[in-house]
Amino acid sequence: MSAPAAPDVAPSPAGPKRDRLLPWIAAERGFRAIVLVAIGLILITHPHTDWARTITRFTKDMGMDPSDNGIQRIIAKVHNISPSRLTFYGAVAIAYGALEATEAYGLWHQRRWGEYLTVFATSILLVPEVWEIVKGPTLLKVGALVVNVAIVAYLVVRLRRASAARAAPGGAAPG
Repeated sequence: MSAPAAPDVAPSPAGPKRDRLLPWIAAERGFRAIVLVAIGLILITHPHTDWARTITRFTKDMGMDPSDNGIQRIIAKVHNISPSRLTFYGAVAIAYGALEATEAYGLWHQRRWGEYLTVFATSILLVPEVWEIVKGPTLLKVGALVVNVAIVAYLVVRLRRASAARAAPGGAAPG
């Protein structure tokens, strides 16, 4: 008669094993939430601000030339945005920030729904990210896409492992 196989990881007396990457993903989502909500609030509360002039001043203060083609295109596009459109963009930024904050909360507290929500929301938004890269690739756009694909892949693998562990005899209770 052979002895039963030892489990891969001994259970910790302090509780379930803490994932080391989830807090980093949660922090990234939380940071994005703060930035998006702040931008949204600024756009909603200041729809009549001349943002083109503000960007021009900012670029000069940063030692850049606002007449540079790339900066000039941005200034021209911003100049043509109506106050009602800025308010709409502000509302969208706040809504997206709320989604990011919800993901951050769920991931920080290792809630399975947080992982599913992050996979779902991030996967849906990969299509516009790829579209933006096709229109004009930049290092920032490609970097954001790589980070988001890595996060989705990591969470999908993690969710599949958890699902397999629950399906196994004597598996863990769903979280």
